[in-house]
Amino acid sequence: MKNKILKAGDFFIIIVAVALIVILFTKFFFSRPAEQQVKITGRSSQEYYGLNEDRVIEVEGPLGITKVIIKDGEVWVENSPCREKICMRMGRIKRTGDQLICIPNRVVVEIEGDIEYIDAVSR
Repeated sequence: MKNKILKAGDFFIIIVAVALIVILFTKFFFSRPAEQQVKITGRSSQEYYGLNEDRVIEVEGPLGITKVIIKDGEVWVENSPCREKICMRMGRIKRTGDQLICIPNRVVVEIEGDIEYIDAVSR
């Protein structure tokens, strides 16, 4: 059997691989999360709110007031004057690109930010 001795090129490849692993690890696990904001569009207004700022927002639409809650990094419709209440049953959203829409009252709630989340359906 031959002696297996590492050469200069082998050390270079190992150093580059370790550096790449460290960079990727720190980028994905220690980076600051992207700033996300909630865009709420109503009858005659469009407002932006921080996703990490807990608050209650009342949005005026043609049918009345839609109550939107931002709490603990999630957004949901608490109350709406629409008949079917589908926007209330849509649940809570928290990822960039997620939307809550009340078509009868013409209210749109959307999370915007730097990171786009891709699920299995959109590939």
